[in-house]
Amino acid sequence: MKTDLLGMYDLFESKDFKKDLELMPIYFVKTFNTESGRKVLEYLISITQNRYLSSNSSDFELRFLEGQRYLVAFIKNMIKKGMK
Repeated sequence: MKTDLLGMYDLFESKDFKKDLELMPIYFVKTFNTESGRKVLEYLISITQNRYLSSNSSDFELRFLEGQRYLVAFIKNMIKKGMK
């Protein structure tokens, strides 16, 4: 088994982690398919995907917002997978 300084390879190869990874879309649905979860996701969308920066924004600001947008899109995608 491979190992690194943080022990991440061991984590990725564990049976429990692989099982949790397969069930992760269902966990996302359970988390966000509640009134509170929907409100949180709605808020995250409003501060990321519905937010626009000015042409004077720095490269750092643009990259930071794109990272946030990616994470919200990832959450939405996991919910879609879990609904199937």
